[in-house]
Amino acid sequence: MGTTEANIIVNHHFELYRILASISSSDKGIDYAITPENSFPNFIFNEAENVDIGLIKKKIEANQLPPFWITSSKQFATWLNQNGFKLVRAWPLLIMNKNELIEPKEVEGFVLEKVANKKELLTWKKIVEAEYNYQFKIETLSLWLSISEIDFFIGKVGETIVSATLNFNFNNIVGSHLTATKKEHRKKGIGMQTVYSALNYRFNNGNHSSIASTTELGINAWQKIGYTVLDDKLYINWLLGKMI
Repeated sequence: MGTTEANIIVNHHFELYRILASISSSDKGIDYAITPENSFPNFIFNEAENVDIGLIKKKIEANQLPPFWITSSKQFATWLNQNGFKLVRAWPLLIMNKNELIEPKEVEGFVLEKVANKKELLTWKKIVEAEYNYQFKIETLSLWLSISEIDFFIGKVGETIVSATLNFNFNNIVGSHLTATKKEHRKKGIGMQTVYSALNYRFNNGNHSSIASTTELGINAWQKIGYTVLDDKLYINWLLGKMI
């Protein structure tokens, strides 16, 4: 990882994982997030030079650690791939200053609402699970909802709920995560409108910039609302053979 911007983005991601892990489980000897009842965020993110890879693999096999290792170092990812892991995804890193936010084409009737109760959180849960094939436990999400740095949002067109997203606020930077649109409402610009509205909410409340990560296929949409795509990436590696 070669830039200050990349460091900011990666540290922001990892801080979110630490906060979410702190209310479920953690191992003081290694940085990781594991919520056994949830699919996200289950990552190891420790890059210490003295990593005992054999011990870590044993802990993964015993379900004491998640089977995914996320790193911003291509060299470290290569080392993991030489030691039983397989690179399964590479997420380009994104960054934007407040004044670079671009308003997308208006979706008529769209409004963004902040999730405030369990009923709305259940709706958020269903939309995100369908988009990402994740599974969440409502009790864990309810704990996340109580964290002041995290905002859950749902998007509506009229009275119809169409989208969901999550903001993480840290050091006056907002991270955009888990944006999802209901299948029947995709390809209408709702995803971009959802992210834009959620960012605008934070920018109007003191945040000065935003970060995110995406798939290669999603880059164009993020650029359209003002994000700059860095050459740096987050590399997600999976322990071969470990059931997910």
